[in-house]
Amino acid sequence: MSVAVSNIEVKAIDERGALHYFSTNRSGEFLLVYRYAGSVSGQHYHTGKSAGKNPEEMLLVQGSLTMNWKNLGTGETGTLQMEAPSRAIIQPNVWHEVKALTDIIFIELNSLVDGSEDTHRL
Repeated sequence: MSVAVSNIEVKAIDERGALHYFSTNRSGEFLLVYRYAGSVSGQHYHTGKSAGKNPEEMLLVQGSLTMNWKNLGTGETGTLQMEAPSRAIIQPNVWHEVKALTDIIFIELNSLVDGSEDTHRL
């Protein structure tokens, strides 16, 4: 699958709020990203040369977005909606863009170096 989205599971809810959990085998620097409603990010793809982009993993912590994508190998395209809290896994050679429907906060499980070494625009 080119892009997979899943909910980040709820562990507990009480009068203070909610506790969600996820696991990852990644370590090192991650990116905490804030974007305003109406903004567009991405519009690129990764070849998978950098471990942090093979695949790209993104955790939507707050807000909602639309993601457009195109698999450059198969030509398959898609549009999906994400509501926080959720997780997207984007395979290599999949062009993608994120349109913030609300103000959003997301975490990318990669560093700036991973992105700078393996980000390509059409």
